Amino acid sequence: MIEGFLAKLAARRGEVTAEVFAAQPLSEPQLAALNEQLRRSIGSRVSVDVRVDPGLIGGLIVKIGSRMVDGSIKSKLQRLQLAMKSIA
Repeated sequence: MIEGFLAKLAARRGEVTAEVFAAQPLSEPQLAALNEQLRRSIGSRVSVDVRVDPGLIGGLIVKIGSRMVDGSIKSKLQRLQLAMKSIA
C-alpha cells in the first residue's frame, strides 16, 4: 500500500523511477551524470534506484517502465557466445 502511495505521489510530481543495476557501487559524480542523462532522455525528473549486482561483471542495466537498456558485460558475453555457437 505504501509503494502504491509513493508511486502516485511521484506521478503527481512528474517524476519517473529508474531501476539501475550496476556491477559496482556508483560514485557520486557517476550517479549525478547518470541522473542528468536520464533526465535529458526522458524529459522529466528521474528518481534513480541503484542496486549492485556483481554478476554483471561490468556496465549497467537501466529499466524505466517497460523500457530496458542492457549495457552489461555479462549480456555482451552471452550474445557473443550465442553468435559463436551459430557459426560453428
